[in-house]
Amino acid sequence: MTEAALHDLDSRLKRIREALSNHLFTEKDLKLTDLEVLKVIKRGFSCVVFLRAHTSGDVRKLVMKTVVHDPVNIAITKKENQAVVEFNILKFLYPKFEKVEKCSVPRPVLVDPGSETYVMEFVEGALLGDEFRSARYFSSREKFETLNEHYHNCGRWLKHFQEFTGVHEEGAEAMIGVIERCNYRLKLIEDLKDSRCPKNLRSKVMGYVQEQFEQMKGEKIYVSGRHGDFGSWNIIAGPLGVTVIDYLGYGEDPISVDLLKMLMNFEDERKYLTYNSHRIETLRKSFLEGFGPLPIVPTPVLAICEAFHRICSALACLSSKETRFHRRIERSRCLTANLGWLTNERKRKPLWPNCDQ
Repeated sequence: MTEAALHDLDSRLKRIREALSNHLFTEKDLKLTDLEVLKVIKRGFSCVVFLRAHTSGDVRKLVMKTVVHDPVNIAITKKENQAVVEFNILKFLYPKFEKVEKCSVPRPVLVDPGSETYVMEFVEGALLGDEFRSARYFSSREKFETLNEHYHNCGRWLKHFQEFTGVHEEGAEAMIGVIERCNYRLKLIEDLKDSRCPKNLRSKVMGYVQEQFEQMKGEKIYVSGRHGDFGSWNIIAGPLGVTVIDYLGYGEDPISVDLLKMLMNFEDERKYLTYNSHRIETLRKSFLEGFGPLPIVPTPVLAICEAFHRICSALACLSSKETRFHRRIERSRCLTANLGWLTNERKRKPLWPNCDQ
């Protein structure tokens, strides 16, 4: 880390140490004797620090997350303090998920709005994305069955999450936020000036999105709480089930947004050279079975939501710094498939099951 980054981390740790001391004293009359840094991970939109807190009564593992302002999420992070948003939704969800077997969220501890940082309890397990290796050809059947169970629980988790945050009807205006995010990310793709992308990509895709939106007049759309980035990279899997982390950008959106995010993840994984397509399809079915009966969603809503996720996937492919040869091939396959869907009506086979879009 640079000297400036280390200074910034030290400053945040000092603030958190003081806040944690006050919290422990208030909650359990404990004294904080030491706060040890175990690991620092720089993620795309956050800096995550793993801590060990030594108190006068016990030792506990904590995670400190600080929001990072990135061009991709700047519209979200400038609008509202995301550390506060994430802390509050965890505070709301934690007691509700305590009653759900094998589905949970991290227990929130405290938030420091000034440094855009919050602290939560550490969750044992591994990222579900890292466990996806069990979907490869010739991987252990036993480990794959465990992975299959995790994805079934992911479906259950999402169903409960939407019920806890509340499902209600809105008009077509519920799609405006998704449409704005489509346009913003297409602009980011446009700014990259990558030769693989058609020069008229933004205008063509937004034309398609606008056509779908115009078909929605009078439609009622079910909306609920939206995780915002519901995928294997934000899910911790372990013996006690699945724990979903990282609620940056939490808000309300059509209920199809998070569902399609996971289905898009499966679709992209099919492009990986070593992954078994049959196993991925099994995982997809388990996830959907865990969620239960799919809600009725107007076809134009599904089209716009899928377009949004394919735009996001294409942007991720274009922005990746991965240099390994096989990863570049996989990225190219994903990019080609998503650009094809976005620009060619004949290639628009929908991800939503039993959809005749």
